[in-house]
Amino acid sequence: MADRHIDDGEVSEYGRHFVTEAKKLVGASDLVDVEKVITRVLGAVEGVEIELAKARSQRSEVRTERGGTGEAEEVVREVVTRFHAYLRSLPKGTSFDFEAFFPGKKLGEVAALKPADLGAKAADVMRGFDVARNAGLDAFAPWKQEIAGARAALDGALSGKSGAANRSMTATAGLGAARAHFLKVYNHVAKPIVRGVLHELGREEEYKLYFKDLTVQEGKARGGNGGKGNAEEEQAP
Repeated sequence: MADRHIDDGEVSEYGRHFVTEAKKLVGASDLVDVEKVITRVLGAVEGVEIELAKARSQRSEVRTERGGTGEAEEVVREVVTRFHAYLRSLPKGTSFDFEAFFPGKKLGEVAALKPADLGAKAADVMRGFDVARNAGLDAFAPWKQEIAGARAALDGALSGKSGAANRSMTATAGLGAARAHFLKVYNHVAKPIVRGVLHELGREEEYKLYFKDLTVQEGKARGGNGGKGNAEEEQAP
């Protein structure tokens, strides 16, 4: 029976099988230029292969970017924790607004914060430097610079991850479009044409030899549509 779900990897297998077998029909009929059909299918196969390579590359980049935020996260956690400890160590009577940096004078669960929340925490601490009682303290200047630098590095890492994720989504959409084009050419152009040529030649029994998906036997339906598959993947008449 026909393979009702031709996935991205099977496009090359089935499409290139057709290209190889269909060469046997070149020149067999004066009504159809089979060479052009082969070229059309091969182009559709190569389009999927190109988009598949792009999608794999972008997925790999996303994984790399995800790992790349780890170091920036730890720098922010470490400097915020050190700054909190520094404030607690200041002599009693030092005039500054502790709670402008840390409400309730508590550090909070910095170690458990997700990257975006960690960036927000650093932003909250940064606002404390602008409070009147803190703005004029020279001792706070290097801390402000260090925390600002750590936060900027984390923001940059998160932005890079987001950019990679968006590129991955774009690549995946391109792959979907390329696969849909292949299915149209393979199922609704190549199959009817080859069937017609074989009927003209009186060789109808050879039809399945050209389309490997027609010989695939599956124990159960694949895919997430209850085994129904996509409309474009239906076997051509």
